[in-house]
Amino acid sequence: MMTVPPAIRAAFLAALQPLSKHAAALPDPLPVGGRAIRLSDPSATGSREDIRVLAGQDGAAFHLDYYRVKSDVSAHGRIHEDGRVEKLENYEGQFGINVFPNPADTEREKQRVADHNTRVRAVLRQKGFES
Repeated sequence: MMTVPPAIRAAFLAALQPLSKHAAALPDPLPVGGRAIRLSDPSATGSREDIRVLAGQDGAAFHLDYYRVKSDVSAHGRIHEDGRVEKLENYEGQFGINVFPNPADTEREKQRVADHNTRVRAVLRQKGFES
């Protein structure tokens, strides 16, 4: 099984630490591909966060995708080899949906959000972040 080189894993860990209390549970060595890995650091007492990661490779470059849920609010992103964090498509409507003066516009917005969230759910399932 292929693993992420130690220096790149260290960059992933450094970038993940501000994002998750469970970053210290990042496996060493870190496998590439396969199944999403749920991080759970026993020292992160009281954390109600759920985070899953999946290391991948695009050409010669490695990346670490993550999906984090805390208090019913989610974040989906990618950490690149250089430690740069990129936000990826995530669920919309987590903080409410826009309501417009015209009820038809509000209905269109609700449908747009529902369609978007269906696409996001498919992406997250493909990565193994959602069942």
